[in-house]
Amino acid sequence: MNKLIVNADDFGYCESVNYGIISSYVNGIVTSTTMMANMPGFNHGVKLLQDFDTLGCGVHMTLSCNKPLNDNLKTLVDENGRFHRRINEEIIKCIDLDELYIEFCSQIDKVIKSGVKVTHLDSHHHVHTIPQFEEVIKAILDKYKLPIRGGFKYDFDYEKIVPCIGTFYNKNIGIDYFEKNVEEIKSYEVCDIMSHPAFLESYLLKSTSYAMERVTEHEILTSKEVKNFIKENDIVLTNYKNIY
Repeated sequence: MNKLIVNADDFGYCESVNYGIISSYVNGIVTSTTMMANMPGFNHGVKLLQDFDTLGCGVHMTLSCNKPLNDNLKTLVDENGRFHRRINEEIIKCIDLDELYIEFCSQIDKVIKSGVKVTHLDSHHHVHTIPQFEEVIKAILDKYKLPIRGGFKYDFDYEKIVPCIGTFYNKNIGIDYFEKNVEEIKSYEVCDIMSHPAFLESYLLKSTSYAMERVTEHEILTSKEVKNFIKENDIVLTNYKNIY
């Protein structure tokens, strides 16, 4: 019997994202989410979780959206004090790993101190899988002992890694996604499918190009067809806290 974690990334981004994720959990197949500690919807998300404590919640370590929690980290930001929108090779070369460690730990600590029982770690734009950041991620896992989403671009010996299927995104989203990818899902004892369901509001529309697709994701993840397919194929929906 295969176990599947459907993780909704970007919890805390804004209220419409938070509501879309909660709806995808209550009415659909989402079982887990990850919190962005530096985004406008953080406090709203923490409050929502008080009523939905069976939804697993981790930390979505963020290096490429909005601003850092710390205001004295020079190598992580642009001239306006904001994170770089895309982390390319040129930017990676300039990042001070000590600053990166401080910022990621601050984000994790903020979520923990809010009262959320953190279940695992992943990251916005998969930055935790970048080879140059290996030293930082290993230090973070040594400190917090948390499970982490896989997809690493480097060899990493850690017993709490869950394989990631990251193809439920952009042009790949569709009502038949799970049917098309069932063999890959079943090739793992347990895996994590990344998703981004949301409702819409002006902040989301203005701040990201991936907005309307989130509404489509919500529709798919809450559809009766998908829920029945998961059940008929003996795929058990779970989350990180039920595994570790």
